[in-house]
Amino acid sequence: MFFRRILRLLNVPGFGSRRAAESQLGRIRTAMLSVLQAHAGHSVQRVSQRVRFAADVEALWYLRQDVMMALSAIDGETAARRQMKDINSMFKGGLPGSMSPRAHQRFTHDA
Repeated sequence: MFFRRILRLLNVPGFGSRRAAESQLGRIRTAMLSVLQAHAGHSVQRVSQRVRFAADVEALWYLRQDVMMALSAIDGETAARRQMKDINSMFKGGLPGSMSPRAHQRFTHDA
């Protein structure tokens, strides 16, 4: 027990990471299903089912767009983006660096 705590504190791969990943997966899945459950319809049910059976955090990452589209169709894009903001932040630390959300910079044209 003591040895595992030390390895976890030292961030040794494989120790504690699986449990943390499963916990993160559960939190994200619950949040996505929560925003979808307030709505009805075939498309919402189909997206909910895909979220429910997603195998890992990466699968949920790719399902964000489907959740966003289902919410947008019902509540509008602005409301859907607001609902997805907290969910998007839940992915932090659970994805490879190349998959993390990026801050988009606006291009300006200097005349």
